[in-house]
Amino acid sequence: MRYLYSFSLFLLCIFTLNAQNQPPTVIIQDISLDEAAQSLTLTFDIEDAEGDEVEVFFRASDDGGQTYRLNTESASGDIGYPISAGAGKQVSWNYTGSILQAGEYVLKIVADDRYGIDIQKMVDQVDSNLLRERLSHIVGKRHYSVAAENLNKTRDTIEQAFLQYGLQTYRQNFPYVVTTGQNIIGSLPGATEDEAVIIVDGHYDTVAASPGADDNGTAVIGVLEAARILSPYRFTKTLRFIGFDLEEVGLRGSRHYVENRNLEEEIQGVLNMEMIGYYSEAPNSQTLPTGFNLLFPDAYQAVSDNEFRGDFITNLAIQSFTGLSTSFQEAAAQYVPELKIVSATAPDNLVPDDFTRSDHAYFWENGLPALFLTDGAEFRNPNYHRSSDTLETVNFTFMSRVVKAVIATAAELAGPQHSTEATATVQVTTGDDHLHQLDCFYTVSPNPAREELRLRFGPCQEGQLMIELISLTGQQVLNRKVNPQDGEVQIATGSLAPGVYWLRLSDGVFFSGQKVVVE
Repeated sequence: MRYLYSFSLFLLCIFTLNAQNQPPTVIIQDISLDEAAQSLTLTFDIEDAEGDEVEVFFRASDDGGQTYRLNTESASGDIGYPISAGAGKQVSWNYTGSILQAGEYVLKIVADDRYGIDIQKMVDQVDSNLLRERLSHIVGKRHYSVAAENLNKTRDTIEQAFLQYGLQTYRQNFPYVVTTGQNIIGSLPGATEDEAVIIVDGHYDTVAASPGADDNGTAVIGVLEAARILSPYRFTKTLRFIGFDLEEVGLRGSRHYVENRNLEEEIQGVLNMEMIGYYSEAPNSQTLPTGFNLLFPDAYQAVSDNEFRGDFITNLAIQSFTGLSTSFQEAAAQYVPELKIVSATAPDNLVPDDFTRSDHAYFWENGLPALFLTDGAEFRNPNYHRSSDTLETVNFTFMSRVVKAVIATAAELAGPQHSTEATATVQVTTGDDHLHQLDCFYTVSPNPAREELRLRFGPCQEGQLMIELISLTGQQVLNRKVNPQDGEVQIATGSLAPGVYWLRLSDGVFFSGQKVVVE
């Protein structure tokens, strides 16, 4: 039995990659579905301007394409490496045990030509002037009781930036005393391993008496800069950017996030920034906690040999996560050699209190790899938790270097891909009474779209369809009727806010949905 389907072609991020080598193009041509045998065959073409052999991945989703986590290990055919470019490629999948009920499923083919992505080019995009400009917009008390209005403005700033960068964005609410805390979360799903997650984070609230430039406005802007630079690229794993709330009243936001995390995901690294902007080359501008010399003699000696200058970023970890700490050190050494780093690793069962004073702490407590990246708070910055923690005290050259190191580490961990993907939606039914299907073939391009999105219809039995465009917040931004027999429909997108939308076609009984990106 053959089922007609819809697909959308994702040619993401081409403009950010090397113009001399374009990623391969995937075009899904057909799906043949045999429900009696619980199997399907997907036919597709691969085009590559350079004729490179590619690695092909096949993934399946049961949640409309938000994640691709169905078990597809039984799939066979033109998948893996090396696969040559050409027409009529096929993947066969026996989905017994993976698809358990009737419904709409999204299938995805990813083609990666393994062309190397230059992480140095990502790092070099960090803009110290933009860091200063953005930080100037959020400096000010951001406290739930004495400065709730400014706290809300900062939430909006983070959320709007994430939406602008096309991230899957939402607010995670949690109760605290007389208020509601809100973690602001933006995700860039991994192309082929979206269950593996790398987190870049910083808290955005302040204590009641401080405008919080270094604590922790620098980290907030660092998160936004990382999101700006990394979001146009494609990665194997998911990159997640988080602004944590209510850190200053007991790490409330990060605790809620960790305790309510999706257990289907594997958090493989957390880069927690906590004050990354205060710098001093003056001797004796850096102090250290009592007993630091006994627990961490090598780190102490490095600071002592430098006459206790506060001109480095501190990279703190626990023994279980030495690998993550090493990854940060190596990425910084390769891509930001001018950044000085002092690293210290505590035994898992002997973690000093000063090592647990930020949002990484609950990740550690739950056995999740995380780093504490900090300029040292009151051990260096005399403005810590004071009204003098202002924009003028931040060293943006130093801050830029730290953000560069975080971006380099996150990119290395997530694994850049020189790939594109194509998705197709298929309706699986059970029993003799089949569900009504949208018997209509159509393509969506370009995706991402700028000024216009085009729907081209092929064979279609439907007389009239309703098109809806819905934002990730659930707001309907377009609703119109179309006649598929017209062949092509243009949708103006120039006036829409950049971000991710759901395009939904319906005949009143059955609908088919696809994700589209507006730049």
